[in-house]
Amino acid sequence: MARLTIDGYGQLELNNVAFRRNGRVEAQCKLNETDFTEDAPAENGMILVVDNVAREIKLPAATDTADTLYALNYSAEKNYSYDEYGLKDFSLKPGGFYPRLGYLEVGDKFTTNCVSHALADTAAFKTALAAVKSGPTPLYGVVSTDGSIAVSGSAPVDPVGPVLQVIEGTTMPDGQLGVKFQVIAV
Repeated sequence: MARLTIDGYGQLELNNVAFRRNGRVEAQCKLNETDFTEDAPAENGMILVVDNVAREIKLPAATDTADTLYALNYSAEKNYSYDEYGLKDFSLKPGGFYPRLGYLEVGDKFTTNCVSHALADTAAFKTALAAVKSGPTPLYGVVSTDGSIAVSGSAPVDPVGPVLQVIEGTTMPDGQLGVKFQVIAV
């Protein structure tokens, strides 16, 4: 899987999620200093692991089990300077503010550009996204070990973590390519 090439960091737009209304939010865990660094920060739109025993947020791992808690990073953006004021310029690094994550439920909808895919290039990915609206070719998203949402044309078999269905290819507030998802299983 290759990360979708974007300008800056991942962005997130919450379309219709329950965690903001029902309080299923985690905001009291620090970023794990091994998984996240200055060069590899936590981005909005990532699906991350909540370890309430260690009180840390970690990257998903291939060894995660059905008991692993996953949540969507939707931390409030901060303007760092007058030169960097876009949502694409925001990320969280260890030792700073704690991230805010929401526990996903079936039916939740959100849009992000923090995705990865197995297609040859971005043009092929855009073509596959366009086919979702016009044809019988569904795309699915699952948790990736880099925190992004891994998009593929195959329905996941025995997934660990939330399963998402691509609703449409769209744009983020700054005009970059984005993907709108709906949670179909947790």
